Amino acid sequence: MDLKVIEQKQMVERYMLGRLPPPEARFFEQLVRNSPELADRMGLPDALKRIMRLLDETGTEWREQPPRFWHNPIIPLGLAAATLLALLFALLAWNSNQHAQERYRSAHQLAEQGLLLAPTHEQALRLPVARPGVPAQTYALGTRVGPTLAKLRLDMGYASGNLYSVTIKREDGTYWGRLDNLLRDSNGDLRVTLNSGIFATGTYLLDIESINLRGEGRAAGHLKLKIDRG
Repeated sequence: MDLKVIEQKQMVERYMLGRLPPPEARFFEQLVRNSPELADRMGLPDALKRIMRLLDETGTEWREQPPRFWHNPIIPLGLAAATLLALLFALLAWNSNQHAQERYRSAHQLAEQGLLLAPTHEQALRLPVARPGVPAQTYALGTRVGPTLAKLRLDMGYASGNLYSVTIKREDGTYWGRLDNLLRDSNGDLRVTLNSGIFATGTYLLDIESINLRGEGRAAGHLKLKIDRG
C-alpha cells in the first residue's frame, strides 16, 4: 500500500478519530512501524502539533474525563492526539533500538579485532643508556607513517648483571607497563621489541633495573622515548 492509497482511504484522519475498524487500525500501525519515514510523509507530526494547539486554544484539558465524556466533541481529538503521540514514541523507541543494536555490533566487532593496529614498518635502533644519576637522554620513535615495530637494543655493556627488568612510565609518572626477565646478549645489549601503536603521543621513561639471584632489583640505567604521531 502506497501513500496515495492511504490518502484516498483517508486512513490518517479515520485513525486519529478512531473510526478505522480494528483490523485496518492494526494494519495501519504495523505499516507505519515498518516504514517510519511514512510518519513524516503523511504529516503525522504536524497533525499532532495542530491538535495540541487546538486543545491549548480552547483551554481544554483532554486528560480529564468529565461525566458523559462521549458527548464532548473535544474528547475524540484528545484521544486521537494521545494515540498519535504513543505511535510517535513507539517509532522513536524503534529507531533508538536500531541505533543501539548497531552500536553494539560495532563495539563487538572492535572487541574481536582489538585496539592494537598491526605495524606498517620496522625500525631498528641501538640506544645508549644513561647510568643512574646521569640525566636520561631522549630518543624519538618514528610513528608518522603508521604503527612502527621498534626493535630496540639497549646498550648495557657497562653494567655487571645479566638479568634485568624495564619499567615504562609516562613523563608525568603514570605507570604504563613492565618487562621482566630480560637477558643481555653477547654484545651486552638488552633486546626489547615494541609496537608503537600501543603508545599515546608523549614522552615515556624507561627505568632499567639489574635483578640479583634473590629477585631484588637496583637501578642500572634509564632513557626516554618520545612518541609523536604528527
